[in-house]
Amino acid sequence: MLTAAAVVVCALDLLARSQASVPIRFLETPPRGASRNVEAFVTRHPDTIYLITTTDAFQSARRGPYERGSNEGCRHIAGVIVHEEWHLRNGDDEEGAYLAQLTALASLGASNAMLGGVRRSMMFVLDQQKRRRRDLVALQTTGPVLIGPPD
Repeated sequence: MLTAAAVVVCALDLLARSQASVPIRFLETPPRGASRNVEAFVTRHPDTIYLITTTDAFQSARRGPYERGSNEGCRHIAGVIVHEEWHLRNGDDEEGAYLAQLTALASLGASNAMLGGVRRSMMFVLDQQKRRRRDLVALQTTGPVLIGPPD
């Protein structure tokens, strides 16, 4: 079984890089309030990528180069790193980050199943963003709703 650091080396090797452009740290569990499906996230000042080591993809990549599924896991982690680096360079826009991830994965020869999974994640996240924006506009238009005892 590979170490977490070896998984990142494998992913960066697929991306033809010797090191990430920002520090990468590891967590076993996502922070409180994060989506249950989160695989990684970034922080600012200092810029850091955090990878969640208990995800299915990360665990698959840890199996090592000769185990079934480990290459797909390494590709997946490479795509996640590209996604998070995009956020650090360009901000919170999820569509751009997912498109960068899909482009990287396609160039690495990722399976149709993996590409489809990332596309579904992208569509889900973009749909959530649209709903939040719509709710915010509705709140700004109507004003806050005060709930309390009747007058």
